[in-house]
Amino acid sequence: MQKKFSVFLILSLFVIAVTTAWAHEKVKLTGYVVDVMCFADHLKDKPEDALKAAQDHDKECALMEHCVKSGYGIYAEGKWYPFDAKGNDLAKAIFEKSKRNKEFKMTVEGMKHDGKILVTTLTEAE
Repeated sequence: MQKKFSVFLILSLFVIAVTTAWAHEKVKLTGYVVDVMCFADHLKDKPEDALKAAQDHDKECALMEHCVKSGYGIYAEGKWYPFDAKGNDLAKAIFEKSKRNKEFKMTVEGMKHDGKILVTTLTEAE
């Protein structure tokens, strides 16, 4: 009985490990970082209109308290990807230090999971 349980446990752990690996797809995207509150209205826009809104979003707005609390994401390749907590912290730090006033083009690396990006790195792009 214990041998069957051990085999079952090992197989279960293997299935969990494989499923977890498949659920986290590596990603590297370059696009415009915007807070969730401001970009939510543009999610149903035509891609060119959403892109324009992302490009025009400014630093002052991105650092407003309610915008910071809403979190950040990246608009890249015609799609919106919200960040996890680490990504939100990294984005805020970039907004605070950047000399730019708008067109916050950034490159994010991490893993896609459940519609979000689990951010590993976030850097300002040229």
